[in-house]
Amino acid sequence: MAKKGENTKKAAGNAKKAENASKKKQAENQAAEAAEAAQWEDGAKKGNKKKDDAQFKKEEAARKKAERDALLAAEEQALPSKPQSSKQRGAAKVAARRAGKIDDFLDFNKDTPEVSASGIDNALDALALTSKDGGVSSKDIDRHPERRMKAAYAAFEEQRIPELKKENPGLRLQQIKNLIHKEFQKSPLNPMNQETNIDYNASQEAVASKKQEVRQSREKKFA
Repeated sequence: MAKKGENTKKAAGNAKKAENASKKKQAENQAAEAAEAAQWEDGAKKGNKKKDDAQFKKEEAARKKAERDALLAAEEQALPSKPQSSKQRGAAKVAARRAGKIDDFLDFNKDTPEVSASGIDNALDALALTSKDGGVSSKDIDRHPERRMKAAYAAFEEQRIPELKKENPGLRLQQIKNLIHKEFQKSPLNPMNQETNIDYNASQEAVASKKQEVRQSREKKFA
């Protein structure tokens, strides 16, 4: 026959076990959160040190500088030969930019389409169409866009992680990375989505056809 008070002791023991289990679970959760926070910090540091990412940014900076230099050179060549004051030249450039016409800076021949654009990026794209090869040379045709995927994705991920983290504070790091991966598949920054891509074993005729196709596509944008 059970003695008086045994049930009370058993209940107390069960309560103690439940309390210990709760503390253990809480400690595990805190450790998981600390590990994830460390992963975020470590990931940010590693992202800044990635060689491929740095190379990609370096190439982009060089490309943009070349485009700016080309635009400035075209502007200088198109300036009137008669002397003008700095104030007059500046006013002419500002007026042309406000009108959104880059034609005012260029001397087109009869084989070059007239284009108009607003904004520096669009102006640079339109300016490229006036060059000898129509802005699309053989080196622009990419037979191996997959070689640029790693660096492009690293740069894309580095930019989007803090943005998505701010937009979705409740998501874990892996969930955010999954969203970025899906977004990158359709992004214009994905090398695999470029209109200049072509099969690696394409013939010279196919390359010439692709160049013409890309030129016509870009001309329609500024028609």
